[in-house]
Amino acid sequence: MMTPAEKAQRRAATEAELRAAQAVYDDFRYTDAQREQLIDFIGAAMTVIRGDAPFESLARLVPITDRRPAIVSGRAYRGGTKFIFNACFLNQWTSIYMFGTTDEQGKVEPYHFQIEFSPPMDLDRQRLEQVLKLKVARGWLRDGGNLYPPAVIMHLGIVYQPATFEYELLNPPDAPYTVKALLDYTQPRGQDPYTATEMVRLEIRRDYLTPEQLRERDQKKFGDMPTTGRKVTPGWLAAIKQE
Repeated sequence: MMTPAEKAQRRAATEAELRAAQAVYDDFRYTDAQREQLIDFIGAAMTVIRGDAPFESLARLVPITDRRPAIVSGRAYRGGTKFIFNACFLNQWTSIYMFGTTDEQGKVEPYHFQIEFSPPMDLDRQRLEQVLKLKVARGWLRDGGNLYPPAVIMHLGIVYQPATFEYELLNPPDAPYTVKALLDYTQPRGQDPYTATEMVRLEIRRDYLTPEQLRERDQKKFGDMPTTGRKVTPGWLAAIKQE
């Protein structure tokens, strides 16, 4: 059993270690090279979520360090596996991961990509809009903006009012899902949220459509065939092309 003096000595040593670790965190600054590498990786993740590139292409850019069962819920979340990428090219605090389902042949169908920045990274929102080919999602503000309603978020023990922007794709994939992106920035209280530059989280996700939503989308896209009266579907069009 430790004496009171030994306990005090251990406590002092622990507090000194925590202060030193906090100082390292506080002094950390992202480099331009790190920022550019990350933007390239985010762009690659978008091609995977869209369905334009295989999941394995991401692992060739940034290695996967761990995978574990994904326990999630909701329309966009389908369970499966959480793939954790090695974020050491940024720092030891940031996390990068992707959720995906796996079929019997081992093929991964990714549906949710996320980065949680620690500390926040200065990322230009307009540049990300261009790189990811995003358009403003409708319905958030009367003026057509895409800022979330006022709320608060906790980041490393500090309360922020977030500037959270939601986007859709300019050219959505022809697939049974839509793709959305959410960009979360810290917004100092009292400041214009549209000027926020410090990103704390980025999400790119698939929202899978219900059978009824798929029928409505196909009807809007292909319409009716006036010569037969039959509804046009992607599968029927493919059959016509083969005839």
